[in-house]
Amino acid sequence: MTRSILPTFPLIILGVIEPLMLLEAYRVGVINPGAQQYFNRSLPPDLVYTTKTTQPPEFSPQAETVTLQLVNVFLLLAGLAVVCSFSKDRFTVKGYCTVVALADYGHIWAIYKGLGPEGFWEFGKWNDLVWGGVLASVLLNLVRWGVVFDVFGRLKEGEEKVKTK
Repeated sequence: MTRSILPTFPLIILGVIEPLMLLEAYRVGVINPGAQQYFNRSLPPDLVYTTKTTQPPEFSPQAETVTLQLVNVFLLLAGLAVVCSFSKDRFTVKGYCTVVALADYGHIWAIYKGLGPEGFWEFGKWNDLVWGGVLASVLLNLVRWGVVFDVFGRLKEGEEKVKTK
């Protein structure tokens, strides 16, 4: 019995490593003062604030709510990644990879928009959250499109469906 129809490499990346990364981001975001720290570190201060006297804005209840909602989406995506990566249905696996590959571009664009064009191209000033957000999105995007276009081999045959009367 096949556990997944994905070839081994994308299964390990999309069904194991990515969910673990998302769970870690969730954990970091919910541990006190996780949400505030996650929010403040989402963009490197020396790329966002132009003077030494300018500080990050106060962490408002709205910022906390949106940040916690974001990290909750990480938990949701971790579960979806596991369920869809271990699905035996081709449409589910390829559909999931397509939708999330397109969402990767929105993730990268959000970082670009926050940093602005000048800051986005200042790779030496990126912090670990920016590197993780952009680099992980780019690499995972390549794996997702590789699955969609059978770069790693065709998806295995799932289990036969039993016909019922």
